[in-house]
Amino acid sequence: MPVRSSAPWLALLLATGGCATMPGSDRLAQKDPWEKFNRVTYKLNRGLDRYAFKPLAQGYRYSVPQSGRRGVSNVYSNTTEPLSFVNGLLQAKPKVAWRAFARFVINTVLGVGGLADHATAMGLAQQKEDFGQTFAVWGIPSGPYLMLPFFGPSTLRDAVGTVGEFAGGNPMQTILNQANNSLLFNIGTTGFRVLDARSRAIDAGADAFLNTSADEYAAVKSAYIQSRRNDIYDGNPPPDDDFGQMAPEPALEPAAGTPPGAAAPEPAVPATEPSVPPTAATPPAPQKPGGEPTDAGPPPQSPRAPATTPAGQPVAPPRARPQ
Repeated sequence: MPVRSSAPWLALLLATGGCATMPGSDRLAQKDPWEKFNRVTYKLNRGLDRYAFKPLAQGYRYSVPQSGRRGVSNVYSNTTEPLSFVNGLLQAKPKVAWRAFARFVINTVLGVGGLADHATAMGLAQQKEDFGQTFAVWGIPSGPYLMLPFFGPSTLRDAVGTVGEFAGGNPMQTILNQANNSLLFNIGTTGFRVLDARSRAIDAGADAFLNTSADEYAAVKSAYIQSRRNDIYDGNPPPDDDFGQMAPEPALEPAAGTPPGAAAPEPAVPATEPSVPPTAATPPAPQKPGGEPTDAGPPPQSPRAPATTPAGQPVAPPRARPQ
């Protein structure tokens, strides 16, 4: 039975969250209240990756040349452009929506179904948008961090967005389901998409990143949350206290007797004193009638003031040590 393209929950979210002006917070995801469950799921996923996904991805990389793998990645990436178009409109980003539409048309026609990415060469860089980002722009909080079996890191908000995508929110996926709704076809396309994603993770150095992490689970969680913040804010996330924002400098306290509301007086700047005390003017050296200086020896030294104690009394000269 084909999946319907219309989703009632989408209209409900449009009515309840479309007026938000600030993206939803991810504070709860950072606190990770479901950490015990998430760590168990992470171990399960790592086991599946170690004994299934990674060996399959390595065999895929060995048997398919890089140009072929790039073409497969371009095709799957092209199928997400209609999804980015829809979410660009839902987020009130007409430029992003138009770019996604133009990329899909150019790469589908000129790139032979998306095998080649001509749109990027023409200056139309890809900017992926999904329902998780749309919910965040509408002001819906992230909810707890959630490690999904098979799918990997997510949040409750992003997991709902993923369900919406599979329930008919992705126009391209809906067209493919209507064209061929067999279970074998859906399993094959999904599995090949996962294989392509795991191969691209090898290219990105994900294995080296995990092998050098003291706590793999914590490293994956932190990287995912920061990546999603970057996506939600279109590459320009605001500073956040949990990500190393510098604390503001403390204000100067008003002096005693300052009336309330008055500005605190600025600290007085001490007057600078010359580092070397002025000395008496040195008389000019005597010269010969022809204007050449005479060998009268070094110029006379200016007399120094006797040393004094802190109280102002002169210091007595040291006595000679008895032989």
